[in-house]
Amino acid sequence: MRIALAILMFSFAFCACDPYSNTDLAGNWKAVEITEEGDSLAVDLSGIRFEFTNDGHYYFHSTLNYEEAGTYRLDGPYLFSTDTTQEISREKAVEIVLLNADSLQLRMQELGKERIMLLKKE
Repeated sequence: MRIALAILMFSFAFCACDPYSNTDLAGNWKAVEITEEGDSLAVDLSGIRFEFTNDGHYYFHSTLNYEEAGTYRLDGPYLFSTDTTQEISREKAVEIVLLNADSLQLRMQELGKERIMLLKKE
């Protein structure tokens, strides 16, 4: 009976863990594909990149020299970021659809449309 209870408690603890950690996300990521409502966006992907650190900081560079940097946190399948370079900072959230050793796929809403970004680890 004690063994069964211990196994049950362990399985609940295991299932309650967040699916991703800062260590999983840490590194430099470069965009390889962006779709909006299922259609590829015609944008120059070469400048779109993220850098995530183990200690919860990030840097983002996009087209037209747009940059932001700040802190991030993970909660379940969601990545929350706060751009601390702006005077008024607000937290934004995107959904992590896929995260493995070399691929990161993010789902977000942009002007009411679903946008998917696929990134590869550099």
